[in-house]
Amino acid sequence: MRSHHLSSPTRTAVLPRSPRAGLRLLVSAAIALLLIGAQLVLSPGASHGLSQPEETPEKVYESPADLGDGSKPPTPVGTSWLVGDLDTGEVQVAHDIDKKHAPASTIKLLTALALVEVLDDPKQKVEAEFEDMEIDGTKVGLMQKNKYTVDLLFHAMLMSSANDAANALGRAAGGQDKAVALMNEKAEELGMTNTHAANTSGLDDKNQYMTAADMMKLAWAVCENDYLMSVIDTETYKFPGGKNPDTKEKFKGYEIQNHTKIVGQVDGGLGLKNGFTREAKGAYIAVAERDGRRVVSTMLGIDNNSRQAAVDLLEWDFAQKDPKSLQTVPVGQAVTPSGDPSASESGSDAGGADADDNAAVGAQVESGDGAETSDSTASSKSFGVSNGTLLPVGMLLVAAALLLTALIILVRLRRGKTTR
Repeated sequence: MRSHHLSSPTRTAVLPRSPRAGLRLLVSAAIALLLIGAQLVLSPGASHGLSQPEETPEKVYESPADLGDGSKPPTPVGTSWLVGDLDTGEVQVAHDIDKKHAPASTIKLLTALALVEVLDDPKQKVEAEFEDMEIDGTKVGLMQKNKYTVDLLFHAMLMSSANDAANALGRAAGGQDKAVALMNEKAEELGMTNTHAANTSGLDDKNQYMTAADMMKLAWAVCENDYLMSVIDTETYKFPGGKNPDTKEKFKGYEIQNHTKIVGQVDGGLGLKNGFTREAKGAYIAVAERDGRRVVSTMLGIDNNSRQAAVDLLEWDFAQKDPKSLQTVPVGQAVTPSGDPSASESGSDAGGADADDNAAVGAQVESGDGAETSDSTASSKSFGVSNGTLLPVGMLLVAAALLLTALIILVRLRRGKTTR
């Protein structure tokens, strides 16, 4: 009896030690995994260094050394572009010309073409409002409660790419909604089937897009309008002074310049329009005429040096004695409601790739390179986790599960001890 009485406490003292030791081991393992996982996730060296490839330097467009007859055409860095005969629609160089993309301020040409038919009196006065002044982007400096002629507003919008002037013209035409409706009606009339306007200024909007091919159609129509071409042909213009309605202080007028830098700077340059936003990148429509032949270059989503690339395309095309036509964009009288605007060829030089159903706007623009990805890569990107971080993240989850298990066991042991 005595021996049994002595051995019984020994068993009750030893048995609980085994689960407690295992518990301590489990907690230690969980903490170790937590520390290792945290180190892998947070360390900028090992895991991140492996998961993120070295950044490749941005490709910068440079003018070709030779733009003469028989030379290779310039290759702008960006989404889409073309160069061709404005009167026949024959295209000599093309790249993805039916790809929808944000047009930036080049859409102001469509604004002008649509609204000039409504605002047909250049001397009509338009009173500026505060909403004109507060619009984002480039502005000419309209002052609320001051009156400006329609002619001056067209000059400011097409020469200086003034968003405040574009907004004021929209109001004068019956309001922004009315103005945008007129723009889309005009686009349809011109056979610009891959164009949709959402505002008069060209500020980024997911519902606003155009294509390089449609830009060619737009360029032809603008060049046929004598009044608009007289505005676009202007290199400098005197912007009038006015009076601050709050302080009553008068301010002097100043000179505005033509931002497109085609007229007067390119041989035979007729102008048309440049554009840029951080999301849309560079956009350009440039036209020049030599020996009775009009050549147009259009481009969208250009990473850098968009003006130089546009001019180089013009120079190259004029220099070719017998340029090959890749395809024809229907311009002018060739445009019909049932016409197919995209008789496209495949290939990077022929352009005319199938148009994307969704507009490639701003940061959502994709070049199409490397579009085919593995399921694991696609799924990891959809959750915002790269393959290189999946392992440490998994370790953290396992460690958290172990720690939770250890806590549950600890609670149960304590409850059991209290019950006894």
